[in-house]
Amino acid sequence: MPKPSGIRSPKFVTLVQRELVTLLQVERSAAAIQIYLLLLCISDFKTGQIITSYDYLEEMAQPPRREKGGRRGGLSRDQIRRVVTQLIEAGLVKRNAASNEAQGTLRLYVRKLETAQKK
Repeated sequence: MPKPSGIRSPKFVTLVQRELVTLLQVERSAAAIQIYLLLLCISDFKTGQIITSYDYLEEMAQPPRREKGGRRGGLSRDQIRRVVTQLIEAGLVKRNAASNEAQGTLRLYVRKLETAQKK
């Protein structure tokens, strides 16, 4: 997979109360917040569908390289898998496991952001 050049982000994203309560009070995990926001940004804003891989999510979750010194640590693939599973169990993300296995991709669904894109 080619190295991502950046995230195609919406102009405006609103988190609804249920999302905030789940992320801040139930999960209480900076990793969960990071991955959920990443998933929102890489989703198809009209359908909420994401077709990706754990490799891509791992690369996108890595902080940028510093000019001097080593790279700051980011989330590992196992951590991302756990966070995605937690988000699914919390009801913020949906996954069709049968479709994922049949097509060999990670196909997830988050809420649609179409309303946030209207002027």
